[in-house]
Amino acid sequence: MSPRTSRGYTSLALALGLVLTACARETPAVAPSSEAAPGVITLTKNHGPLKVTPRLSLATGNFWPEDTDAGTHEPSAALFIFDANLQPPSQQHVRVRAGQTVEAAGSVLEVSEVIDRGDDQRLRLKLRAP
Repeated sequence: MSPRTSRGYTSLALALGLVLTACARETPAVAPSSEAAPGVITLTKNHGPLKVTPRLSLATGNFWPEDTDAGTHEPSAALFIFDANLQPPSQQHVRVRAGQTVEAAGSVLEVSEVIDRGDDQRLRLKLRAP
């Protein structure tokens, strides 16, 4: 292979890498909050951690249905909570379903929705003051 051909492949690989990086950045980690729903955070699988407050960052993953006490299946997800004020910084892992409330890093997180539809996996939370 000549040096000129090698440079052509290197340029092609670099261009492809830039395009793929730009595509990955187009998928938002958080849906914009509307004025009608301030404090609502939507986390998507494989994105994060998202800094929610100066102290609190969140991420999600591991979506699957779980049995409930009523004998039904409800979607659940792992909520990864990062508290920057602890030394060393702390990570907590909690399984959540819609309707649950989690207290962490001086905030209260109300789980309003867990969506698990194949590739569409999202966790919607409402951030409340303690």
